[in-house]
Amino acid sequence: MVNDYRADHGLPPVPISPSLNAVAEAHVRDLMDNRPDTATGFGRGACNMHSWSSAGRWTPVCYTRDHARAPAMWSKPREITRGAYPGNGYEIAYWWSGGRITPEIALYGWQDSPGHNDLLIEDGPWRDANWRAMGVGIHGNYAVVWFGKEPDRAGLAGRLARRNR
Repeated sequence: MVNDYRADHGLPPVPISPSLNAVAEAHVRDLMDNRPDTATGFGRGACNMHSWSSAGRWTPVCYTRDHARAPAMWSKPREITRGAYPGNGYEIAYWWSGGRITPEIALYGWQDSPGHNDLLIEDGPWRDANWRAMGVGIHGNYAVVWFGKEPDRAGLAGRLARRNR
């Protein structure tokens, strides 16, 4: 659906990445099971959906609206895949209060949010991002998409990431 939407805007499809799929899957499960997005951390306000709990084999991150910890979130693909994915990852996340989220609900929500939409269609600060990898995770009330500028060089990375959960 994301690639269809990109095509509607004259953009090429983004290849599906086993590594970024594994990161996305780990993150939606962490969000649903451990709710790091509801914590208040490091004295700087509430953690948002880009946060990671301390319940997995990763470094916890309380991501706040000031983006002060963005590098800790962007590095998750390298951390979760133990370096198999070579670059940073950039995430959009959505939570649906109405129960189980669907891909359609998540995509509509991202399209309706200027910042998230910019990332999807490489506009604004994401102009010419030239996404080369994409991973999607949906679990319970959460959906996330991770984008990367580097191609996924190792299909094995997905299995490594699942072991990190």
